[in-house]
Amino acid sequence: MTDGPNPTAGHLLTIDEAAAFLNVPARWVSEAVRQRRVRCTRIGKHVRFRLEHLEELVTAGEQPVALLPVAAGDVERQP
Repeated sequence: MTDGPNPTAGHLLTIDEAAAFLNVPARWVSEAVRQRRVRCTRIGKHVRFRLEHLEELVTAGEQPVALLPVAAGDVERQP
């Protein structure tokens, strides 16, 4: 047996399971739902997430790598 959620493509995650998947507090997930910053599925008063909903959130938050330009005359000094 495994501990915690084992999300698959068709499995719906609760707020607590989504928070564990994202490694953030459940309150952050609840606030993101209220502010419509994350896609979710509502079943009555219950909020559920598909794995692809959470993956979209992660992808949207990815930051590109910023490369610093190196001037032609600059030489890196080693200690």
